[in-house]
Amino acid sequence: MKGLSYRGYNICFGGYALQALEPAWITSRKIEAGRRAMTRYAYRGGKIWVRIFPDKPVIVRPTETRMGSGKGSPEFWVSVVIPGASNRRHAHIGDVIVAVIKEAVPHMPLQRSEVIRAVIVRTCKELKRENGMIIQYDDNAAVVIDQEGNPKGTRVFGAIARELRQLNFTKIVSLAPEVL
Repeated sequence: MKGLSYRGYNICFGGYALQALEPAWITSRKIEAGRRAMTRYAYRGGKIWVRIFPDKPVIVRPTETRMGSGKGSPEFWVSVVIPGASNRRHAHIGDVIVAVIKEAVPHMPLQRSEVIRAVIVRTCKELKRENGMIIQYDDNAAVVIDQEGNPKGTRVFGAIARELRQLNFTKIVSLAPEVL
């Protein structure tokens, strides 16, 4: 649980948000106490969205406990928080992901079970632009990139979004047959 997040710190909806300043575990009791305090002050003047969920179980037994007979039930649940991060778990167009190759063609430079970096170029989830236009693709697609952000391949199939140009993936945009 080290480091700062470099993406996912925008407010999705609403006017104000709370942001973590240091990495921590936030228990379900702390979340409920914060929600009650905010509701008390907001009263009828606003709406509150709690977009954090405690999904990590914590047990009190020490790690030195001998194996056998199970560890017991969780004592409480926590949510892991990294400074500046959100709880977004899905990638959007332009996000750089780390993936593993599940299937590979023989005699190719990329091997099966190899860990690679890729940038998302198409998603089935619709993309809403600033001008109100909504774009939705039929499939999900990514382009394998190297450490500098250049594509490893020499061809890109299918249309891609023009938002990749704003994110400095110009080489991928130049290889694409169609930019929407």
